[in-house]
Amino acid sequence: MSPELDNLAALAHTPLFGILLTLASYRFALWVYGKSNSLPVFHPFLVASIPVIIVLPLVGVDYEEYRDQTRLIAFLLGPATVALAWPLYRQLHAVRSVLTPIVVATLIGAAISAAIAVGLAWWLGAPAEVVGSLAPKSITTPIAVEVVKSTGGYVSLAAGAVAITGIVGALTAGPIFRLLKVNDQRIKGFALGLVAHAIGTARAFEYGEKAGAFAGLALGLCGLVTAMALPWIWPWVAQWLGQ
Repeated sequence: MSPELDNLAALAHTPLFGILLTLASYRFALWVYGKSNSLPVFHPFLVASIPVIIVLPLVGVDYEEYRDQTRLIAFLLGPATVALAWPLYRQLHAVRSVLTPIVVATLIGAAISAAIAVGLAWWLGAPAEVVGSLAPKSITTPIAVEVVKSTGGYVSLAAGAVAITGIVGALTAGPIFRLLKVNDQRIKGFALGLVAHAIGTARAFEYGEKAGAFAGLALGLCGLVTAMALPWIWPWVAQWLGQ
């Protein structure tokens, strides 16, 4: 093998490769999304994963190594989530006017999101580790990967469930809103943030700043409620399910 090929092969096993591949894939996905006139099926999160899935096996990089290479990007998910506080601050007057419905919707929505995933997995006979991995599927990844440790699940499976939940939420939100004749940006945003976390929040900003602000609020509240409640009640849930 020539020195040039040796250098390229060595580059594939450095953090620079994982970061460049991720950023290039996302940039390509944004271009596709724009060309499709923001068609949900071409959502950047979904399209950006395709080049990564194709390239990694070709260069001999497995998932664990790729995750280590992109640890910096994963770390930035936290600050990016915190940054959602700015549009929320700009819409604070709108939030205060519906504070009670927000609290009620958060508690009910967080409980139903976890209960449906856990109940279906248990009913279909999934192992205890799989059931525990699906419980935090509707909260953002940085919180989900910590919460799943208390449910005995797999971090990688939980991250995958979070991603799939967000993609499905972003894809189906538009048709559901049209079917139910939902036009209020507050409702659209809060529903997307509550059910589809960060991906849903990104989709909500396409409806407007108010929708994005309410999505960010729902994302944070749902993550907070789930992170506080799920580790505490999980032993009783697992015992009731016979796990």
